[in-house]
Amino acid sequence: MLFNLILLSVLSVLILLPSICLANTKIDCKIKEQYYDDKERGWYFREKCEKIEKKENEKKKKEEKIDWAKVVDPKYLDTLDAEKFRKLIEKVKDEAVYNPSHEKVLAYMKMQDYMRTKSIKFAYIWRDALLQNPHLDMTVKNPGSIFGAHAKAEIVGDEKDKIMQEMKNTVGVYFFVSGECPYCHKQNKIMDMLQNRYKIAVKSVSNDYCDASFKECSVEPFMFEHFQIKATPTMVAVLRDAHDRPTFQPIGTGIITLDEVVERLVFYYRYHQTGKYPEY
Repeated sequence: MLFNLILLSVLSVLILLPSICLANTKIDCKIKEQYYDDKERGWYFREKCEKIEKKENEKKKKEEKIDWAKVVDPKYLDTLDAEKFRKLIEKVKDEAVYNPSHEKVLAYMKMQDYMRTKSIKFAYIWRDALLQNPHLDMTVKNPGSIFGAHAKAEIVGDEKDKIMQEMKNTVGVYFFVSGECPYCHKQNKIMDMLQNRYKIAVKSVSNDYCDASFKECSVEPFMFEHFQIKATPTMVAVLRDAHDRPTFQPIGTGIITLDEVVERLVFYYRYHQTGKYPEY
């Protein structure tokens, strides 16, 4: 009885060998012959695997081989999609670099020229599309030329000055400082310029003591906790939204220029008025 069970198990394994071999040629085709040394052994699984492996290797070699006559033919290149062309030009480049010859290097140059021609055509069509759809052209509001850049800076500057005039009676800035902070004293000069030029109210809030140079200053450590101030100097703007409700907006930490302070005030003033980020 035991012998019959063992025999049945062996036969089951032998029956499965051909299908296993065909399913995974890399492993099963390397099985060494242990029990069958003649043609009577039954299933010729090794021969089948070798035949499959041979076909796969031939197919792989065929795919890897470069047809140098085709790669320089624009008609053939037109039949390729973008992914196939990228793979092909990389393969041609690698071959030209590692095994250089006049034919290979020239083929790579011609493929590059083919790609350049496509790029030029794309650029022209891109320009035509932008001319027909100017709302998609970023250079309309952000010119790239030097003259255009100067013109934009002048226009934006005038707009900022106009908005700052609107803000002077409704916007203020909390200037969080420390009497022991040297950077606060440097930034204080910028805040004085903001007050003098644009009439924006600035209130200094200290966490230790008020230096005489800080205008409208008071010691209020709880304000640091309320606004979660982690460093000095820090500027927090007091703005009003479209419904005239006050809102607090951090606009800078550390030393920042007057232009940066004005730009951020204008930016967040527009944002809180409209609920949308402004486009420049």
